[in-house]
Amino acid sequence: MKKNFWLLVLLSVTAALAVGCAEMTGVPQGSRLLSVFKGSFNGIWNEGSVEVRLYQSPDGGKPFTGNFGEDVNYLIFSGEMKEDELQGQILTPNAGSIYGKLSADGESLSGTYKITLSPFDHGTWHAQKQ
Repeated sequence: MKKNFWLLVLLSVTAALAVGCAEMTGVPQGSRLLSVFKGSFNGIWNEGSVEVRLYQSPDGGKPFTGNFGEDVNYLIFSGEMKEDELQGQILTPNAGSIYGKLSADGESLSGTYKITLSPFDHGTWHAQKQ
């Protein structure tokens, strides 16, 4: 029982450090926030809210960060938008991928996500510009 407790503590601390590092390295220094999109996701095992923050980096790139879930971030992700397509990685607490597409009017994003480890979730998401 004690082993399980300490393993859980170690995993929690590792996840918290990874979240902090992901937020620090996901967006280059000097980037400015372009847009925030909020909406919902619907997966096989879970559903809830999604938020995507799109930035303009000094080198002209468009990195993004985001999360699934409100109070407790269910999944943290980051990546890069190229033209009107978002491609990124789910960073914590499970590895996976996220894909999205910007609407023609620039007012919404929608896409899919997949967690690498089976039998975890995969599904779709949609968010509106705030």
